[in-house]
Amino acid sequence: MDRSPDHYIDPVEIERELAAIWATIDGQEKGAGGTVTRASMSNVMMFCDGEAQAEDAALRIPRLVQHHPARVLVLALIPDQPSEDVQAWVTAHCRRTADGTQLCAEHIELRFGAHSAERAASVVRSLLIADLPSALWWMSPRPPALAGAVFDAFAPMAKQIIYDSVGWSDPPSAVLAMTRWAKSHPAVIFNLAWRRLKPWRRILAQSLAPTLVPGALRTIDRIELHHGPHALPVAWLLLGWLASRLGWRPQQGSAATGARISWQFELGRGDGRGPIQITVHRDDDGPALIHRMRIAWAGDGAEPAGSAEYRHEGHHIRHYPSDPALLPSSIPAPEQQPEQMVAAQLAHRAGDTLFTNAIAISEAMARVMKTEGAAAPSP
Repeated sequence: MDRSPDHYIDPVEIERELAAIWATIDGQEKGAGGTVTRASMSNVMMFCDGEAQAEDAALRIPRLVQHHPARVLVLALIPDQPSEDVQAWVTAHCRRTADGTQLCAEHIELRFGAHSAERAASVVRSLLIADLPSALWWMSPRPPALAGAVFDAFAPMAKQIIYDSVGWSDPPSAVLAMTRWAKSHPAVIFNLAWRRLKPWRRILAQSLAPTLVPGALRTIDRIELHHGPHALPVAWLLLGWLASRLGWRPQQGSAATGARISWQFELGRGDGRGPIQITVHRDDDGPALIHRMRIAWAGDGAEPAGSAEYRHEGHHIRHYPSDPALLPSSIPAPEQQPEQMVAAQLAHRAGDTLFTNAIAISEAMARVMKTEGAAAPSP
């Protein structure tokens, strides 16, 4: 899409320009003996911080609408925008279906400065297809709830807020802000990190199942986790899920250094066992993923103590049990592009109870970290 000033249009001309685009596509298809279908299952707003992110969004749209046809509105906040005007471009993304039909989805891009967010929101409001659900895909690395007026301008129009916690610079503050925002707003929130954690959740549930390792889950006493740069929020969410499923409650947290933090959990109802100690380390290099994890359990009178190692190796997560009677196992962990995860999430507009419970514990973990007076850990 040509973003040169010569191709700017006034926002009031957007619908007229779209009509002209559709007329051209329809004429071309009819001339070739084909048909064109204008497809929209929802309105998707993609918020971008700066020029580079807006360009990245444009590259992702064709794959997004291939999986989930939509009217896509790219909301590009340009810090050095010279005026308070809102600038616009429009185009369409088309693909040929198996029966020869040309399937097209609309792409509208709005560029605006920080002081023009309300004006841009007014334009967006007029462009949303009224009988379709609306979602806000927050592509910015800034946590949505900490973005102030810019987020507040667009969030009320969305039934679903989709964001990615990877790279958050201050995870405790961001986690607290997002969970507090969700409690006071009707929109469903969803973190792409949750979808990335699905293979981890599956292998932990399978490898520690009571039928396979009796007593392991109920007597876990130590966890050590290593993650790559910028992936602390992912590790944080996985621990929140595990704690929510096992009934743990965080008692205290501390950041000994920028690269290591720890929590102490206790069972919610208490059974006389000691605390569960969790330590999280940031590796200096590697992908923004959980690299490896070790879980140890104390056992009891009936079941022995033991441990299990987990490693993210290539496109698999592998499990190495300490018990020689058990065989190692693995589960696929394919790399997923953000637009694929977003398209999948758009089809599930209701809240996810497991995710909701996980972020509730994540919030409690952030709260005890704050009350301990720890410095913000590096992500």
